[in-house]
Amino acid sequence: MKRRRAMALLLAAAMSVTALAGCSANTSNEETKAGTETKAETGETKAGEESAAADGEESQSASGDVVEIKWYAPMSEIQADQESVQNAVNEYLKDKLNVQVKFISTDFGSFDQKMQMVISSQEEFDLCFTSNWCNNFYNNVNKNAFLDIGEIVEKEAPKLKEIMPESGFAAATVGGKLYAIPNYQIWAMTNGGYIVKDYVDKSGVDISSVKSLKDLDPIFESIKKDNPDVFPMINSKQSIYGFTAAALGLDELSGMNVPGAVKYDDKELKVVNQFALPEVMEHFKLMREWNQKGYFRPDAATITDYKAEQKAGKYAAIMAGTLKPGETPVQKADFGNKDVEQFRISDSILKTSGINATMIAVSRTSKHPVEAVKLLELVNTDPVLYNLLCFGIEGTHYTKTEDGHVKPIENSGYNPNVDWTFGNQFNGYLREGQEDGVWEETKALNEAAIPSEALGFVFDPEKVQTEIASTSAIVTEYLLMLDTGAVDPEEKIPEFLDKLEKAGSQKIIDEMQTQIDAWKAAK
Repeated sequence: MKRRRAMALLLAAAMSVTALAGCSANTSNEETKAGTETKAETGETKAGEESAAADGEESQSASGDVVEIKWYAPMSEIQADQESVQNAVNEYLKDKLNVQVKFISTDFGSFDQKMQMVISSQEEFDLCFTSNWCNNFYNNVNKNAFLDIGEIVEKEAPKLKEIMPESGFAAATVGGKLYAIPNYQIWAMTNGGYIVKDYVDKSGVDISSVKSLKDLDPIFESIKKDNPDVFPMINSKQSIYGFTAAALGLDELSGMNVPGAVKYDDKELKVVNQFALPEVMEHFKLMREWNQKGYFRPDAATITDYKAEQKAGKYAAIMAGTLKPGETPVQKADFGNKDVEQFRISDSILKTSGINATMIAVSRTSKHPVEAVKLLELVNTDPVLYNLLCFGIEGTHYTKTEDGHVKPIENSGYNPNVDWTFGNQFNGYLREGQEDGVWEETKALNEAAIPSEALGFVFDPEKVQTEIASTSAIVTEYLLMLDTGAVDPEEKIPEFLDKLEKAGSQKIIDEMQTQIDAWKAAK
């Protein structure tokens, strides 16, 4: 019964976010100095934000000239033939909008830092990927980096409201204002990963018996024994901890890098410092053990782009924060066309953070916010345009099989495999190996997921911005060294927790508790 209530609760959350805007704004995630600036530090005000939007609307209505939309987009790796795809996109747009688009791509490992520099320098641009885990949405809203686009969507891009449940927009709403467009896709969070099937078979382990990361030990031991040059698990600057929140039972209220979480099944909604939990200590102890056994690259903490080595066979497994139907063929391609097995280490959980994990925002510095939002409407509603972004040019970058599925052309220069960063994934072509009905299965999974007890709660960090900035910097300092196993957690975590306490972690947790208690009482 609880699973069936998931989508109903999502819709309720959509209404409650606006109704409770006075006691809820939203979360923060992994940030460095640029990512933890406050509104005061940027010298920007809400009035300035609204003025920028108004100026953009006037410019759009006053001129029929073609405008360039500058879009910052992360990629798994930089695509050699991206320019050809950009040209094809712009050719297609000529008959659709007075818009041409310029994509600026960076690999995921560098994207967060890149956007912090772009935003802190107040560079003029129009669109960017944002989420609760990369180019942090809530910190950027707090420093007025993004525009409130609610009115533009209502007046100029109403089709966006028709393509996804209202709850999607609730997850992108802070203080009653819409600051991004979610990419409609898998929202249920199921932690797990993928591992090359041949290694599993040789280990003699039944992959269905893997219910936790620890259960991978005998497979990894077998891999390292027979293939000393292969690293059993990919670890990098993106870390593994970020892919285990559901497995650890956590619903983090202000992102991965801010102290404060509840257990998703805790009806009392008691807020705790997740980094002080015994299960989190056990996770980091396992990472330390894996590091010492050579299961990671020794320089994992510095790696930003692992795709080439992954395809070349240097790795055996990869973590996924969200397992999803139809993903196995994608992972097979990433592992150099080797068959892979999926392993699952958590239930499927529906959290606000699962919805706002991938979104597109309009920059406060944009001179063309109306055109930018109209472009987002077209990307999300026009399958031709969306699939051009996802797969490139048919005949150049991919062919279609007899059943109409996409088959990438080897070494074509464009196969980014990040469909979920562009827009509405339910408009996407299926890949070779994916079964018909994948999108219907995905929607069903969203509906069947276990709703977190905190689903719909949106934390307002206004009263603890200084503490969030300070603690986020400390988490950034310690998390990567702990999660790549570079240090002994039993020595470092007490030091880590002490620094968090001195930086105000308890004040953050107390404020979260006050807000979530009020939210719970008002439900």
